[in-house]
Amino acid sequence: METRGRALYNLILMNWQEDPSFEVEPWQVEDYRSLATKEIFKRLKALGIPLDEERFKNYAEASDSPEELTDALFIEEELDRFDEVYLLVFELWRRLVPEKESLSIFCDQLDHLISLYDQDQLDNEEELNNAITELERILDEHTDKGEDPQGLFQEISLYCAHDLQSFIYDYASDQIDHNNALYASELIDGFAPYITDKRWFEFLEFRLLAAADPDEGEIMLARILEDQKHEPDFELLLEIARYLVTQGEMTNFLKVISQARSLIETEQDFQELLAISAEFCRLLDREDEAQKLSDILKQRSGILLEQEIASSDKHFKEFFKLFEDLDRSEA
Repeated sequence: METRGRALYNLILMNWQEDPSFEVEPWQVEDYRSLATKEIFKRLKALGIPLDEERFKNYAEASDSPEELTDALFIEEELDRFDEVYLLVFELWRRLVPEKESLSIFCDQLDHLISLYDQDQLDNEEELNNAITELERILDEHTDKGEDPQGLFQEISLYCAHDLQSFIYDYASDQIDHNNALYASELIDGFAPYITDKRWFEFLEFRLLAAADPDEGEIMLARILEDQKHEPDFELLLEIARYLVTQGEMTNFLKVISQARSLIETEQDFQELLAISAEFCRLLDREDEAQKLSDILKQRSGILLEQEIASSDKHFKEFFKLFEDLDRSEA
């Protein structure tokens, strides 16, 4: 997906942190937030942009964003160091003119908070909650002016390195896990108009309902699984399976396994389902089945995860035979 603003460099940093062999230039992944303001001005001067705080603020006054200001500081033949200058200008804008918060500045801060949250380094979660509230306010305000809700959300998402839709889902799911049902419900209701794939949010709604009314939750889960027959999503089925592991609920777990069969394409797909299923059997004290699945998983550890898997694969057939037998024993 195309990124805008500083999101490209946040994405480069994320990829590099995940895989240090990823080739980068040092300036692309530097922590600019840790630099002294004096050092930033010094670097800009070395790049041919002599500024001080007063001149910077004057230039910023005539610009609407750090992107526009960086454009103004360059002439066409000097574009070879444009991105390096942009990152320095961006950081100065963030700290020297906070009253002019552009969309790229807001999304960069949101990216920063999400990264801290994902790394369990966020000291004050209220900061993240406030940023999420502000994101919802921006969306609501522009939607009220007639903009397309989902198109607007996708446009804003271009300024973030993180997948906003996935993050909001994961964050709401975390709230449910931590018994913050009210806030989770507010997140789901608040962002529902902007989400393109509503099936994932429907699963969150099911989890909230199941906790409050198990009978109604069972009806809703049956509908979700029925919908999966017509519009299948393997990753969502895995998510449902993970939830059912925590519930120790055999009947629906068997339905998920059956529906997932035709959707498995790669070794990674198969191994993920194997791991979840082994855990499920172990928690239900089905030790023989759990051991068989663990053995299969161990034997396949050397296979490339991206390799395609054939339905004729020996372990593939053993796996589904095991669950067919379990299904018959439960009948």
